[in-house]
Amino acid sequence: MNILQQWLFFIVIIHISAELQSSHRLVTAEYGSDLSLLCTFQNRDSDGTIIQWLYQNATDNIRRAHWRPLFLNAQSLTPKETRYSIQQKVQQINRTFITYSTILTLAKVTDFDEGLYICKLLSNETMQMTYQVRVIQSLDITPKQLLIPANEIGQYSVRLNCILRDNHMNRRHHEIYWWHNNKRLGSQTSRYARIVKNVTQHSFISTLLYTGEPANVAGKYICESKPLRRYISVELNSGSSPGSNEKRFFFK
Repeated sequence: MNILQQWLFFIVIIHISAELQSSHRLVTAEYGSDLSLLCTFQNRDSDGTIIQWLYQNATDNIRRAHWRPLFLNAQSLTPKETRYSIQQKVQQINRTFITYSTILTLAKVTDFDEGLYICKLLSNETMQMTYQVRVIQSLDITPKQLLIPANEIGQYSVRLNCILRDNHMNRRHHEIYWWHNNKRLGSQTSRYARIVKNVTQHSFISTLLYTGEPANVAGKYICESKPLRRYISVELNSGSSPGSNEKRFFFK
């Protein structure tokens, strides 16, 4: 590392203090998958702009926080760690301002990748974004497919389960959201939807109960634990007969 890099390193460490911001963006990653974190800043055009990525492991003592530098602009500060990669883009907005975009990608995420990731833009005015990354085992939606019989009339109800598996027994809360045809669902936002949550030793289950006319119930459903998403299509089966074995679910 040359003198300039050492000086920049020193400046970065000074700006990174042990206190944590309250505006962490919670991100869920699935074990073995790839995760990308995006930072975008608008700032005055300057040749001296520095963007720094740092990481703090979830097991570190917050009072004695240890920040691990990952990237300085496009330069890797952990060359032996090949799972990390960076993409950067600079876009001119006008004569004065430009947009800096940087994407940090982690390949094949493991439990050891849990923690805080900070993206800092160092210029005349320091700006930063913070991500809190959680690693889960899996996110699934059941059933995988659901068909509505063609002869179904009146009110029809579906029951869908979103199952998040997490081996960390100390975590008792995850945010899971439901969408229907790109519209967010919830007991407060839709009188046709009811969401029930259940927690087991290693699973968080969100059950969506949705009712309405068959044509209104049909469509694409999504369960989401940001940024993970799972999909299911509920379709009208024009070929069903009165003796069809299709599953139907009802609730009051």
